[in-house]
Amino acid sequence: MGITRRNFITKLTVSLAGLPLVRGLSWAQAKGKLGYMKIVDNAAMFVAMEKGFFKTEGLELETVPMAGGAVIVQGVTSGDLQIGWTNVISLYQAHVEGFDFKLIAGGATNVKGKGESHAIEVLKASPIKGAKDLEGKTIAVNTLNNIVHLMAMAWVDKNGASSSKVKFVEVPFPQMEAALVGGKIDAISVHEPFATAALEKGQTRVLAYPWGDVLPKFLIASWFASEKWIVKNKEMGQAFVRAISRGVDSIHADPEGSRAAMVKWAGLNPDLAGKIGLPVFEKGISEKDLQATIDLTQKYKLISRSIKARDVISDLAPKG
Repeated sequence: MGITRRNFITKLTVSLAGLPLVRGLSWAQAKGKLGYMKIVDNAAMFVAMEKGFFKTEGLELETVPMAGGAVIVQGVTSGDLQIGWTNVISLYQAHVEGFDFKLIAGGATNVKGKGESHAIEVLKASPIKGAKDLEGKTIAVNTLNNIVHLMAMAWVDKNGASSSKVKFVEVPFPQMEAALVGGKIDAISVHEPFATAALEKGQTRVLAYPWGDVLPKFLIASWFASEKWIVKNKEMGQAFVRAISRGVDSIHADPEGSRAAMVKWAGLNPDLAGKIGLPVFEKGISEKDLQATIDLTQKYKLISRSIKARDVISDLAPKG
């Protein structure tokens, strides 16, 4: 089920040269292209853009919304993106296949009991009451073989059923609710803000909050770049980390105020801003939190071998 270097290359539809970057940030804005997702997990970046933290640090970033971490990884591979956001599973897969990607800044962490940002939902009238009822059924995930797929499989197996008897299909988060209501699938493994948006329409209910049930604490996703780029653009990388860290500090200082940035950047309905579950935002990256998902990823054969968490963390990243 893992991905290969050939898959990375053949799936690319474009191969663009990286944007020219200015080495000296003290006298000019350094330009770069950033791949992100329109989900609440990117809140630190949203806040940093709104408050001008990147510009203050000498950065001029073109931000590109994309469907998922796997696609963003492809963009960084091609050189079209300098920095990207990815779930940690896609990063592990790339590392095992020989890519030099490293996490450079803190991201979104799931902590049980701190506000779940992911749910498995079914129709209100569905007879599905637990994991066992999902056997023989179809669950939508945003991307196969990534963190949403992994955690859904692990939750099913942990709760008395067999994930091998469940069919998983790819459906983008924004389209999941319609596919469920339309009877094309039986359940959705959906992230915020789409999880709450679906519930607010009154046709779905939460079957489970699987992530906290599988692991009490883990890094969901974060910012990364290639090691080669980091070495050549260290000052820009450091400036990016400082801006993201300031974004995290702003979220902690004013949690409600930061939701306004989410409304704008994630296309969030303002009426939902105060209702959605948020991940925990941290400036540092914990090797322990990463290793937990590395081990789970290998267990489900989404990577062919185990790796050490420190091997995918850049020296630029604050320690968690």
